[in-house]
Amino acid sequence: MISVYLNNAATSWPKPPSVVEAVTEALAREPVSPLRSNLSARDDVLTSLRRSLGRLFNIGDWERIFFCSGATDAVNRVLKGVVWRDCSFSPDSHNSVLRPLFNDVFTKSDGAYSLTVCNHCSNVTGAVVDVDEACQEAHRQGRLLLLDAAQSAGCIPIDVDGWGVDILVFTGHKALFGPMGTGGYYVRRGISLRPLLFGGTGRDSSLIKYGDDNEWEYEVGTQNMPGLAGLKAGVDYVLERGVENICQKERQLTLWLIDELRRIPHVRLYVASAPDVQGPVASFNIDGLLPADVGYILQNSYGITVRTGLHCAPLAHQSLGTEKYGTVRVSLSDFTSESDIQALVKAVKDIASSV
Repeated sequence: MISVYLNNAATSWPKPPSVVEAVTEALAREPVSPLRSNLSARDDVLTSLRRSLGRLFNIGDWERIFFCSGATDAVNRVLKGVVWRDCSFSPDSHNSVLRPLFNDVFTKSDGAYSLTVCNHCSNVTGAVVDVDEACQEAHRQGRLLLLDAAQSAGCIPIDVDGWGVDILVFTGHKALFGPMGTGGYYVRRGISLRPLLFGGTGRDSSLIKYGDDNEWEYEVGTQNMPGLAGLKAGVDYVLERGVENICQKERQLTLWLIDELRRIPHVRLYVASAPDVQGPVASFNIDGLLPADVGYILQNSYGITVRTGLHCAPLAHQSLGTEKYGTVRVSLSDFTSESDIQALVKAVKDIASSV
């Protein structure tokens, strides 16, 4: 049976060999933790990773990049870290944004800031937003812009400083090719974000209560150093390969897939409105079949892994009219091949012909 993995919007696979090697080496070596041991320059994974992410995202003030378990963790830290005046969000926002907003995690009153949350790339249709325009509009209204780059970081160019992004959240386990449980966020200097967590940092252990003249510390406790070492290797793979090259390859394959699926009777597509704003994600349904059944057939009869359902974006499905059962989602990575796409198209033709 063919083994084809097309669920990279959930978690990318395979990972570059360098990622596996980095995690293995970190686990095999004597453990080190920043500010808690005598680190040599080669041991300072966090600083090195911050620099690499600064290059990738064009963040000059890369010291303002902080690590946590992923985009969901990062969004919750940001929304809980400030008493916001109000917040607007994209209609295709992920539940990592919607659930904090709708479940009282988001604190709203006469705060100092208003916030716009912009989803860079839809994880349902693959539609990519013009972030430069979104930032300009938010700033015209006196709002900060939070860019949710969970689906775009590593596969679509990001220009934080050039666009004027105030806050960026990203996850490591998707297009950055890192392990699960890695990710983080960038907060522009001057934005006062109260930490969600307090604890040991090793920076100044004599300090128990923070005062107005103390800078908040956002990375507390023991960091996931093997995971972050793997993320560093993944980011370096993207930098060496070139995010523009990855974006071009994935877009070409995705547009080819969309064109082929569009030719198949009984197939309904849910994609971006134009080719130039299409990310490496596409959804479809087959008339007369539930998405879950299509996914089951693809997995068990053809060895093709996709994802079915609402993809943690219920409002997006409401706008598409697919809120009851969702869609079949196909998502690519830099390791997706033409033969993978051909295998999927053939399988969908077979399934649709039986309707």
